Amino acid sequence: MSDYPEAGRKLRTDATVEEVYALGALLGQGGGWPYAAKLSCPPSKVRLATDLLLGQQWACKIMRLPRGDKLVEDPMAGRAAIMKEVDVLLDLDHPNVVGMREYFVQHHRVYLIMELMRGGELLDALQAQGHYSEGDARTIFRQLIEALQYLHSKGVVHRDVKLKNLLLVAPGDITRIKLADFGFARKVSKRWSNTLRTVCGTPGYIAPEIVRNATQPTFGAPSRKMFYGPPCDLCDKSEPRLLRSIMAGKYSLDDPVWEEVSGEAKDLVSKLLVVDPASRLTCQQVLEHPWMTQPTPDTPLQRAHSRLQGSGSFTWRLRRRKSLEERISAALSASRDVSVRSGAANTSVRSELAGRAPGSSAAASPPGSPPAVPPSAAAAAPASPAARCE
Repeated sequence: MSDYPEAGRKLRTDATVEEVYALGALLGQGGGWPYAAKLSCPPSKVRLATDLLLGQQWACKIMRLPRGDKLVEDPMAGRAAIMKEVDVLLDLDHPNVVGMREYFVQHHRVYLIMELMRGGELLDALQAQGHYSEGDARTIFRQLIEALQYLHSKGVVHRDVKLKNLLLVAPGDITRIKLADFGFARKVSKRWSNTLRTVCGTPGYIAPEIVRNATQPTFGAPSRKMFYGPPCDLCDKSEPRLLRSIMAGKYSLDDPVWEEVSGEAKDLVSKLLVVDPASRLTCQQVLEHPWMTQPTPDTPLQRAHSRLQGSGSFTWRLRRRKSLEERISAALSASRDVSVRSGAANTSVRSELAGRAPGSSAAASPPGSPPAVPPSAAAAAPASPAARCE
């Protein structure tokens, strides 16, 4: 167990992942900038996972696990990097952070059993709802800041904070949001500058010091995009020009969309979009800012909502693919259909595995949970294109 964080805590060795979970439909796949675009096969994918004993449903993140001495195309997909992600996830337990139940290592792959966020991505939810206000922005931003404050208290830096990594617990409910995707996250020592040197993240959200190979985190870009909506002037099509603007702290609040935004909100954004990390507000200072603490008019942000809805190629890009919520909903529906057809096999599988379920990590099945799916039924489903990358 010496190869695994904390002597293999939360690592299941008493059964294979297929004996405990039915792995179902593909929910998503990807990898981090700047490496993902260069890879023929994404370094990770996420599938629906149904607990065969309890019927609970989770999200299973699957990653290739190279040998320790093997060189890989993506340095963030090496064995050491993956084990660091597992190490980060072991102790996370917060209402606004996606948690890991357990994990499996087999067939040169690691399977992380994560919370299933049925509401999908925040950005899709905001685009779908018919209104958007400063109150909504405050509700979202408070949860993000509390998540980051918790992570920092645990010595964890996320390094890829963006709207795409904010997921909803339930469809349409922006009062329950969790920060996800810890592929770039790392535990750090008190000496930030000597701990993290990798340039990573997403260009439109990256902090100036990250571009310069420094390390302090920032959340100014997510706060700005909650008022402005994508696409924004920071999202330059020219990546070199974008990065130069970020390093120079070059941005503007002169766009007409900002006319609806309160002075307190703009003051908070301007104090977060600061090049010098030492002058940037801390999480606690953000929570104590007047916009977060004092009653302000819940102004409808009609222009921001319109910008959020998008136009032209941005709208086409959103509409041409199903949202994460839709993919999860379809996967759950397919899981229920298979379960109904396989009721007898389910009963047999439950009886066989009853003595093998982990005692402490399995919670009681919630009311209305769908019946479990047997491995035979899951194996009968056609493989998706992404499955061929395995």
